[in-house]
Amino acid sequence: MKVFIINLERSKDRKEHMRNEINKLFAYNPELKEKLEFIFSKAVDAKNNDHLEFKEHFPWWASWVMGRELSDGEKACFASHYKLWQECIRLNEPIIILEDDVYFSEEFLNDSQNIVEKLLNAEYECIRFCYITKTKMTSLKDNFSFTIQSIGGAQGYFLKPSAALKLTTCLRFWFKPVDNLIDMYYHSRVFTIVYTPSLIKFTNIPTTIIERDRKICVFKKIIREVCRLYFIFLKISYKKKINKIIKYKSIFNC
Repeated sequence: MKVFIINLERSKDRKEHMRNEINKLFAYNPELKEKLEFIFSKAVDAKNNDHLEFKEHFPWWASWVMGRELSDGEKACFASHYKLWQECIRLNEPIIILEDDVYFSEEFLNDSQNIVEKLLNAEYECIRFCYITKTKMTSLKDNFSFTIQSIGGAQGYFLKPSAALKLTTCLRFWFKPVDNLIDMYYHSRVFTIVYTPSLIKFTNIPTTIIERDRKICVFKKIIREVCRLYFIFLKISYKKKINKIIKYKSIFNC
């Protein structure tokens, strides 16, 4: 299975950090060399205006949904993930996507061969490796959990082509940062499944993403609230659908 690591070409320190993590993983589990292929994926660099190649994904009205425009760094980060979603579809096989500012947890290092098998054999389309916000989760079998709450964190996840197709289709317009938008299962049609305990941990490496000024004009605040109410309605409607599906025990096969 291919493991893509999103890395800016100029961030050589991050690349070296991830190389050390890969070597550590293989030192713990030499047999994984035959199962995992690590590939550094060239990140979209906002400093070079690379993100402008994806400008059709952030039209002028996108900034009205959140009340502010995404920063160039946030757009570039989204584009880096989006490119790999497209690659997953092209390959037509499951992949793992990692950002370059994480390290493998003890859980993963000590049981990685078994965990990789669980990921490959799981019925779920997308499995997150970590989360930022602690919230209520429903425990499933084999260390998987499900939540309808926002958890943040797109630093690492397992992705099947079916989920990649939904993400590229439903999230073709970027009005929130990538980790916030993929939390919106009622919009993306991809449920939030998390492996617990977390398989990756966060480092203290400073982020390369700079947000825009959060000052919002009154008119945009009004539009933002209208959009917020719309998504609340959408979430409530989808929650009813989820409850109905759960009743028939087929939620994660849809």
